[in-house]
Amino acid sequence: MEIVALQQKHERELASFVAEFAASGEERIPAFLPHAEWSFAETVVGFEKQSRGEDLPEGWVPCTTRFLIHESRILGLFNIRHWLTDGLRLFGGHIGYSVRPAERGNGYGTRLLEAAVEMAQDMNINRVLVTCDPNNVSSAKVITKCGGVLEDQFYHEPVGHDVSRYWIESAKLPG
Repeated sequence: MEIVALQQKHERELASFVAEFAASGEERIPAFLPHAEWSFAETVVGFEKQSRGEDLPEGWVPCTTRFLIHESRILGLFNIRHWLTDGLRLFGGHIGYSVRPAERGNGYGTRLLEAAVEMAQDMNINRVLVTCDPNNVSSAKVITKCGGVLEDQFYHEPVGHDVSRYWIESAKLPG
């Protein structure tokens, strides 16, 4: 199992990953931030540019996206926003992650979040904010397992539902 940047060799598997989310009725894949009109090659380059802070849409911050892959199968991904805007402080935070629907419940969410927090620490982000829908009990469990401490929960009008905000001190990762 490895955490890697998206590469050309992942094209077919990324299509399968995206199709699985659509087939499960999930309209949006959390932490997956390409432009809808991008080709696969443009997606690979786009993620590289996002990480460097190049060609970002208005209001976006630099972000690094990595994929959890096992035997060429994409199991999930995470995205690290390099700093927080006022909006990201309320919803989104530093880290977003997502696990392929058929692979949920296998510990991959924990693996992704641990790796993301470690990478954030390497980027000198020593206190990371992670948010989730309070109804997403699995995500809340992953966040607390990774050291997340609930700061607050509130209704966030722009997304139309409650948001729970957790802070993780990356220098104090459990285990």
